[in-house]
Amino acid sequence: MSRESRRASGTTLLVTALALLAAVVIGSANSPARADTITDDNVEAALASAKTAAEHQALAEYFTAKSKQAQANVQKHRTMSGLFGGKSSQAWDGHCRSLMRTYEEQAKDYAALAKEQSAVAAALAK
Repeated sequence: MSRESRRASGTTLLVTALALLAAVVIGSANSPARADTITDDNVEAALASAKTAAEHQALAEYFTAKSKQAQANVQKHRTMSGLFGGKSSQAWDGHCRSLMRTYEEQAKDYAALAKEQSAVAAALAK
């Protein structure tokens, strides 16, 4: 193989590798967002960059999961509020009821955000 032939072959290989890398990067940038990739740490960025129906639906799923988590906390504190007796029972009951109200509000707020994101996703899907 001549020097020019090896150089041309190496250039072709480099161009092919760069094209493949570009396709992977572009493909992953355009892939739909998944709810399991949205976290408390990146939800703000996900909201700011959401443009597609899939991205908004992923946000709706994230907020639905947060609502369910808040409802689970309501149930946990409802159960705990009845566990303590004696002199401190009133303090524990007040503590748990306060947290239950907070988590109930969170659940409602997250459910409303999920509904909004679902509506945006549906509108974009049309």
